[in-house]
Amino acid sequence: MGDAITLAYRPSGETLRCFHENDAFMRVVIGPLGSGKTTACCMELWRRLITQRPGPDKVRRARWLVVRNTYPQLETTTIPEWRGIFDDRFGRFTLGKPPTHHVNVALDDGTRVEADIIFMALDEPDGPDKLRGMQLTGIWFNELREIPRSVVTMGLGRVGRFPPRRDGGPTWFGAISDTNPCDEDHWLYRVAEVKRPAGWRIFRQPGGVVRDGAEWRDNLQAENLANLPPAYYANQIAGGSDDWIKVFLAGEYGFVVDGKPVFPEYSDRVHCGEVEPLANVPVTVGLDFGLSPAALFAQRLPDGRVLWFDELVATEIGALRFAAQLKARIAECWPAMDLRFVGDPAGDARVQTDERTVFEILRGQGLAARAAPTNTFALRREAVAAPLSRMIDGHPGFVLHPRCATARRAMMGGFCFRRVQLAGQVRFHDVPDKNAFSHIADAGQYANLGLGEGMQRLTQRPTGRTGNLALSEYDIYSGL
Repeated sequence: MGDAITLAYRPSGETLRCFHENDAFMRVVIGPLGSGKTTACCMELWRRLITQRPGPDKVRRARWLVVRNTYPQLETTTIPEWRGIFDDRFGRFTLGKPPTHHVNVALDDGTRVEADIIFMALDEPDGPDKLRGMQLTGIWFNELREIPRSVVTMGLGRVGRFPPRRDGGPTWFGAISDTNPCDEDHWLYRVAEVKRPAGWRIFRQPGGVVRDGAEWRDNLQAENLANLPPAYYANQIAGGSDDWIKVFLAGEYGFVVDGKPVFPEYSDRVHCGEVEPLANVPVTVGLDFGLSPAALFAQRLPDGRVLWFDELVATEIGALRFAAQLKARIAECWPAMDLRFVGDPAGDARVQTDERTVFEILRGQGLAARAAPTNTFALRREAVAAPLSRMIDGHPGFVLHPRCATARRAMMGGFCFRRVQLAGQVRFHDVPDKNAFSHIADAGQYANLGLGEGMQRLTQRPTGRTGNLALSEYDIYSGL
């Protein structure tokens, strides 16, 4: 192998030092950008290779899998980080499917490390299946927040299976991972902060910035500062939104918008509140259909405010099963309410597996649903944007109860216009992205139309730029 190889490494903070000293089965480092997480995982993997018990032939054998959610991210971030430390002196690297580093290096104690470090992207639906049959010593989940829970669960069942006992068996086996913080509805948050399963250990690094009143400033207690360029965090504060700074620089749990929010008028601090519906006031339930149906419970309060107070979000079910779930929710939570149902006008079309329309199926289950007066996007958006922009007796004209968790995230930006990839330009698609938040957001728009919001736009002709806005004048790039 040539001349002796020297690696100089010191953990760049107390959190990472504790990470290296711990032997938990699953260790997760959560921290901001630039905190040294990835380098620490590279070095921890190496440490496990050289401390692996050698076999009778003095060879320390291991097989590790490095997982990232996509191959482009593996190729542009994870692999360069690994190769920046462990180059060809440590063994041959092949760019096959999957890319693999065949580590083969002699140690000064007379033993040799022979290990395969396999790099795979597993964000597709068949990700867990690709792990079946793998015999691994350990796994490194790089940027854990982007990896499906099913992949992690399957992966943890494949470690501890190599090397075989005749070659010494695994001295330690398990998983290491690094990640920026996730949002509070993410599976990782529930595991790390709520369930706290045995065998898991979470290491939270200090943020790179901290809030000082209404402003953000550098955190002098941040880790890895000595390895960062001057003003690393200060320069990013200037160009980041508050949500982005909170997650990626301050290292706090939060929700980051990826795209242009459909409802920039929404402010979670202003519009989210624990206001309960009134029993003697009718309720409109907005409905969106398809295989990810959703229902949004809305009410116009006597003072004119619009209240969204409950939701039902389903996946991979048809109209009949959704109707059963909706009836069960009503019986359990809102049995005495006067309910009216209004949904996507597309519900009047006959479904492929049934001669009936969705509305006919719902009516057959005792849910007298009708079609919303329009499906024009600009009018649907206006039905929600209008109360968002109103103040009534010093109170916001729109209130969202925090129990509407999916709708809340949709309003915070999950329901968005996807960015268009154009060199040198920042542009967005002209229709909202179809994602996990679009169905409940559409249901909310139908609910507001059912409450009468946006009806002025439906019944009056445009009167110029000082009056109602013509549909052709609606510009998603500048907003209304």
